[in-house]
Amino acid sequence: MQTLLVLTDLTENSANAYQYAVQLAGQVQATIKLVYSTNGIALSLPNHLQQAQKLQSFANRYVCFSGTEGSNLQPECLIANDPWPEALPLLVNVHQPDLIIAGSGLLDQLEVQGKTLALELLEQYPLLWIPEKANYQTIRNLAFITDFTDQDPGTIEQVKRFAGIFKAEVSLLHFYAPKDRAKVPQIKKEGDLLHRYITPAGTPYFLKEEENLVKGLDEFIQDNPIDLFVVATRDTYLANQYLKSDYSQYLACNHTIPLLNLYQAKKKSCAGNCSFCKKQHAAAEPVTIQL
Repeated sequence: MQTLLVLTDLTENSANAYQYAVQLAGQVQATIKLVYSTNGIALSLPNHLQQAQKLQSFANRYVCFSGTEGSNLQPECLIANDPWPEALPLLVNVHQPDLIIAGSGLLDQLEVQGKTLALELLEQYPLLWIPEKANYQTIRNLAFITDFTDQDPGTIEQVKRFAGIFKAEVSLLHFYAPKDRAKVPQIKKEGDLLHRYITPAGTPYFLKEEENLVKGLDEFIQDNPIDLFVVATRDTYLANQYLKSDYSQYLACNHTIPLLNLYQAKKKSCAGNCSFCKKQHAAAEPVTIQL
């Protein structure tokens, strides 16, 4: 991993995400491009220079706060004039980052009029969401939350690649609703295939009967320490469900554990009522893994 594209609006939420990115860059030996958007407001030259200085000061200050003083990390600071939904596809096309990082507070700004962001616009570039109370710790355990019966070989390779970069173990996790109990044997069959393909022998995979995503994940981490959750979807609906959940447990996992969102052209609805999947792909047949 070489380049991290970090989005900021200079708020406390995005400052926390930037500190996380700085420490992650240290773990994987990556460089950082820190981007601020004026959200469509045109800046005069003096105002542009003033904003550039403010962004550089923000970058330097939080590198120090992250505990990386004396490091060689020198983030490149960029200012985009377009609103985030228009700026981000252009940014990834020009800079081709290995990973996009954003604080959870930027999710609303990346969506247009309440519509979820289509991840296809970001091509193959994954988006890492950092919750407001997340503290960086070396990524050693990640959980891939997925439908075992709806897999894409390219997505599986991405999960394996990230596990290799972080030198992390992968837990596979499938949630199902009570109405789908009759499908559990088929889910297990597909889970066995996925498990053999993606994880070392002896690593378990998990089936959980739970419709509330955050509640299910919060219960899961009680016995399975996780540093990073991974999902693969068409859009940001599932990220919305995770980051904006009203699950009331104090310091629930959606406030502390980052979410890595990969793109996958799902054949099934990725969260029951995903805006893209439900309308456009409900009738498609799932892809099974060929070993």
